[in-house]
Amino acid sequence: MDAIASPHDAFFRESFSRREIAIDFLRGQLPPALLAEIDLASLTLSKDTYVASDLRSACSDLVYRVRHRDGSMAIYLLFEHKSCPEHWTLLQILRYIAAEGNSFRKQHPDADHVPPVYPMVIYHGRRAWRVPRNFHQLVKPLPAALAAFVPQLSYGLVDLSERTDAEIRGQSLTRLVQLALRWIFSDQPVERLRALLRLIEHIRDRGTAVEILESLLRCYVQATQRVDEPTARALLQETFTGEPIMQTFIDRYIEQGRQEGLQEGEAAVLLRLIEQKFGPPSAATQQRIVTADADTLLRWSERILSADSLDALLH
Repeated sequence: MDAIASPHDAFFRESFSRREIAIDFLRGQLPPALLAEIDLASLTLSKDTYVASDLRSACSDLVYRVRHRDGSMAIYLLFEHKSCPEHWTLLQILRYIAAEGNSFRKQHPDADHVPPVYPMVIYHGRRAWRVPRNFHQLVKPLPAALAAFVPQLSYGLVDLSERTDAEIRGQSLTRLVQLALRWIFSDQPVERLRALLRLIEHIRDRGTAVEILESLLRCYVQATQRVDEPTARALLQETFTGEPIMQTFIDRYIEQGRQEGLQEGEAAVLLRLIEQKFGPPSAATQQRIVTADADTLLRWSERILSADSLDALLH
């Protein structure tokens, strides 16, 4: 997976890359007239991404293909995820659509047309989504004589932040993912994570449940640090009791936390020894040590007494 903007984007992409989530979500979010035109059972995730490398720090797109109900054409469904309002979203979408058209032309050199694209923005930020929804709103002045020459592009908006928890619909898995995005900025992160863990209990496929649980913990605990590790481990033990597959995951998660804690302690001791012997380490040296693996830390620690310089220690 390409490097993308934020842990919210990572959770979004991991979740909505699941075909069952995408289908269930689209069934409840697409305009009825469009739903009547497409065969959702034919949905596939495109391997293409229309985010160029220079935009990947700001954008995260997912593209799906579905067949028209009569099988005569493909329709592209573009998901764009936002956790804060972005005024120039329409320009991003326009770029995506142009890139899709160029990609289609390369794959079908004899074609005279390109497939239609339905762009959808999924938003879950703290502030209201008050940015242009139609491309004409971006162009000022727009004389009437020029209006026909300016794209009338728009997009479907799914604003999770404006909905109540009860208005978040879908099957257990789809609802869980939407609530996780909606609650990521909550001022009660522990209670929100506890509620999400309880929802995981309703996912029938336990392998899927474990995968979603791992993704959720990466987002809420390891990446955003909305919940600290000890609290997360306590919540896991409180929620999942006596279920072998979940207990195995919890044991592995707790052991991983112990190992990471021991490694952090070893790095801290080594940094103190370096400071005593060679003076305060630079920021680059500190970063190198705190990110080193366990075997490397052990090797450096064994070398600290005999090394006559920092370079000799860390070579």
